[in-house]
Amino acid sequence: MYTSLSRRSGLAYVVGILLVFPLAAGANVIGTDAQNFNPTTDGLDFVTVQSSETLLPGVINIGAFWNEAWNALPRFKGQPEYRDRLLGMDLNLGVGLLDRWDAGISVPSVLDQSVSSQSGFAGRYGENGFTEIKLNTKYRLSGELDGGFALVASTNINLIRNNPYVGEGAGPTFNLEAVYDHTFGKVAAAVNAGYRFRKSGTQIPGIPIQPFKNQWIASVAGNYLVDEWDTKVIGEIFGSFPASSTNDDSDRQATSLEALLGLKHDFTTNLAGHFGVGRELASGLSSPDFRVYVGLNYQFGPIFSEHAEVMEDLAGHSAILDPKAKEEKFALRKIQFAFNSAELSPSSRPILDELAGYLKKNGFATLTIEGHTDSIGSDAYNLKLSNARANTIRNDLIKTYGFDGGKIVSIGYGESRPIADNGNYQGRELNRRVEFKITRGKN
Repeated sequence: MYTSLSRRSGLAYVVGILLVFPLAAGANVIGTDAQNFNPTTDGLDFVTVQSSETLLPGVINIGAFWNEAWNALPRFKGQPEYRDRLLGMDLNLGVGLLDRWDAGISVPSVLDQSVSSQSGFAGRYGENGFTEIKLNTKYRLSGELDGGFALVASTNINLIRNNPYVGEGAGPTFNLEAVYDHTFGKVAAAVNAGYRFRKSGTQIPGIPIQPFKNQWIASVAGNYLVDEWDTKVIGEIFGSFPASSTNDDSDRQATSLEALLGLKHDFTTNLAGHFGVGRELASGLSSPDFRVYVGLNYQFGPIFSEHAEVMEDLAGHSAILDPKAKEEKFALRKIQFAFNSAELSPSSRPILDELAGYLKKNGFATLTIEGHTDSIGSDAYNLKLSNARANTIRNDLIKTYGFDGGKIVSIGYGESRPIADNGNYQGRELNRRVEFKITRGKN
């Protein structure tokens, strides 16, 4: 019924967009008009639903998702019943730009498809290959580690020739969403709601489908973190709804609604895997009878940073220090240790130099050093490691810088006092910290 660009021309278009098109726009129900499953490019909290959290400056997420959907292609009244299967892939890239601002690009494609009957007028792709380019950006308006508000803007650039749901001469689709999320202990929930602006083209002659008009888009999601398994259980519902009446002969209407249930498992600090299933809640276009998906997200960085302050507050921002205060509290996260060890790396020396200079200049009555870890590994191991690392810093301050050991106490809390989500890369980075509590005045 309609065809996609070839792999070669599609790849050239992707490269061209990456070189000349500014990063501007990813929501969850904005894939090709036969694809509702659209993983987020930040890879942080859910699968297709946005959270208000953004990638930290310089943090990179690379994602790849595969999904197989049964009976997701269009069907039309008066035509013989048939069954179909569609295998798709999404390649994602997300990057944190500034504090509270990230952006991403996603390139979906059709890898394989099959239709049980070729008789009658049936929906199918003319060939496999890239289907569109999706660009997105997210800005967090308010909130900290337990949730907040954000805006997500996105655009879809269609790569499919003769796409009847877009129409001839159509322009890009633009989407704007408001995002709210909140974390309650190990449970996180999010709501997305927005509007899709379509610059529809004209109806393709000979095909009884009118191009889609503007739509409302909405989704909800929740997850639960199982620390013992380094795994999140995720549930989502996402859909799109026409903003005006339509005249479409397809019995899969412009309204679509789908639910999914999945698991996100952290194999390592950087690598997370996804697995889950989904099915339609309303029989709309591209809402399949059944869907199964698998995916990988690999995060690393920061490869650059918005600021280079050594002492930070617990949320990862520059600490506001007051040398005259009776009590101060800040964290160091840039201190590096050898892997699975309490041995300080050479790169930590300038950081400790700065810390020691601050302590000598402003003085203290007592200094408490607290070691904290993320949840990767056993409770006992993490408690032992955090104790050893806090004690290493204490001993270094005494031996290298000559501080009075009677004024310095070290203690490890392991993974027992997280301040961020242990279910994603940058949350674990915030949890891997050394906190310093300074008191001043008479001992």
